[in-house]
Amino acid sequence: MDINPQIHLTTGQFAKLMNVSKDTLFYYDKMGIFSPEHITSNGYRYYSIYQADVFHTIATLKELDMPLKDIKVYLDHRSPEKLIEVLEAEEKTITRKMQQLEKMKVLVKEKIAITQEAIAINTSDITVEYKDVEDFLIVTNAKAITSEKNIYDCIQRHYTNLEKLDITTVTEGWMIRVEHILSGDNLRYDYLYSKVNNAGDKNFSKKKGRYLTAYHTSGYATIEETYTRLLKYANDYDLNLHGYFYEDILLDELSVKGFDKYLIKISVLVGD
Repeated sequence: MDINPQIHLTTGQFAKLMNVSKDTLFYYDKMGIFSPEHITSNGYRYYSIYQADVFHTIATLKELDMPLKDIKVYLDHRSPEKLIEVLEAEEKTITRKMQQLEKMKVLVKEKIAITQEAIAINTSDITVEYKDVEDFLIVTNAKAITSEKNIYDCIQRHYTNLEKLDITTVTEGWMIRVEHILSGDNLRYDYLYSKVNNAGDKNFSKKKGRYLTAYHTSGYATIEETYTRLLKYANDYDLNLHGYFYEDILLDELSVKGFDKYLIKISVLVGD
């Protein structure tokens, strides 16, 4: 076969054209997936520019996470019908990945919003805020937080619950009955919870209404100090507390170093 410099390219030239390394071409040849059109008697390897379409097909299927061995099987038995079959399967894969990416985008936006809220607030303030929307929650029964193992068990059970429901969320917090706090039992948590966007996913709702709110800036080891401040405020202003205290973790290990630097928002429904 005569080498035509107008259509035949060396390994380096073809690699540059395809924006890959020469090692990739050598590897594909070794695997029997994609080989030079011609190898001369002295070992020089030449690819045809017409092989570019085949290489693009391989690159596209690989980008879609199709294993090289499966790509080889397809190329060895290629046909219009096989192409349709392969592409329909990959279309489903792309749709699934797009859905996953959309979920991730929502989570990133939520984390940005939570962190922006955290750095903008005056953490020394105690306020009564009106909450005009209902929050949809997934809650999991919790144990009393008397050991690190109990904390781990609660979190693991909650994550398992979310996984079973195919729910991904960046929000996480703890709920404890008002009665427990009033009796000084501030480690007797009732639920671990995550916020969800879909009402159909919830198994609990955080009601609309007026919420007594404070912020704790030094992690869980000293959180009873903020509860003491909240109860004093409620007593001073004759506020009735209802339901649960909610502990939303606004700043965690992603933005601060160390458990004792967590920023926790504590809120409780108040009424007449």
